[in-house]
Amino acid sequence: MKRLTILLLIMLTLTTVIAMSEPPEGMVLVPAGEFTMGTDEPNTPDDQRPARQVNVDAFYIDKHEITNAQFKEFILADGYKKREYWTKEGWDFIRKKRKLPVDPPETYHIDAPLGFGGNSVSTDPDHPVIGISWYEAAAYAKWVGKRLPTEAEWEKAARGTDARKYPWGNKFDFSKLSYFPHHEKLSAVGSFPEGASPYGVMDMAGSVAEWCADNVDSKDTKVVRGGGWDALRLQLRCTHRKKKPPVYRYYNTGFRCAKDAK
Repeated sequence: MKRLTILLLIMLTLTTVIAMSEPPEGMVLVPAGEFTMGTDEPNTPDDQRPARQVNVDAFYIDKHEITNAQFKEFILADGYKKREYWTKEGWDFIRKKRKLPVDPPETYHIDAPLGFGGNSVSTDPDHPVIGISWYEAAAYAKWVGKRLPTEAEWEKAARGTDARKYPWGNKFDFSKLSYFPHHEKLSAVGSFPEGASPYGVMDMAGSVAEWCADNVDSKDTKVVRGGGWDALRLQLRCTHRKKKPPVYRYYNTGFRCAKDAK
């Protein structure tokens, strides 16, 4: 009986290891453990300092940012009409009647990202979706059975455990990221493989800034990590963070999803 119990425990352990070694499609595994979060560099904002050791459980994160094509699937599945994917505040936000500046006046509800399919920055199906609020990002993540990453998870996925400044290392290199004015518009996700993070996560500098799950001070302020296509050079470091209201929608902000590794 004892030998059988031991055998079952070994089999269970092996099954767990095998499951965790095969990330869900389109995701990468970031292993559990400590990493250096933040920086001690004096020329950075106070909210990025000091550098400290943070322990993060194992998790999966999308290799690429969510694209226009992926988000379109959410729209076509009536994601904006299904209450179960939205927080209370998010549902109130998208269902609020808004007026169009026309005569006679017309009202509308939010049913797509800002400028979706009609902006000049993210134009193709494989470009990252932009103009998206935190509420919309969180609803999409719930729809696909995932969630938004915490900012600690995001930073570890971006810089690994060696406290590097940029996802690819410590030396800045414009050739490793999607960045204006070096490119006329956003590129397809994954177009800069040499700019990948230590875990193989793409576009964590440049491209678009990304929503994270965390509240800052209150639920009325959320964290945005990374510097997008229009960021200053200092804002392209792995430690860069911004605070925005969850209703914020702009052409430099998108997201990717995460998932617990169990």
